[in-house]
Amino acid sequence: MELFIAWPPTSLCNKLVELVRRVVAELGEQVELVIYQRGQPYPVQPTTGFMRARKTVKLPAVFVDGELLAERDLPSEEKLRHEIKRRMEK
Repeated sequence: MELFIAWPPTSLCNKLVELVRRVVAELGEQVELVIYQRGQPYPVQPTTGFMRARKTVKLPAVFVDGELLAERDLPSEEKLRHEIKRRMEK
């Protein structure tokens, strides 16, 4: 799971980080969360999907398995949880 947020983070970015961390904590170590900040070095090699979208995506953005799940708006906890679990079942 990847988040792309502003640097410095906006209040919406901070809300997204809190939301995603809460959902990821429920799912345990099965989900890896990486946070990228625009204009800052990437802590790990991003997925191909993130790299394709990074210049045009609106912040904040959420990617699950390299696929854009949400941009500019916060996804609901239910939607986020559902999408993560759906991909874990594959």
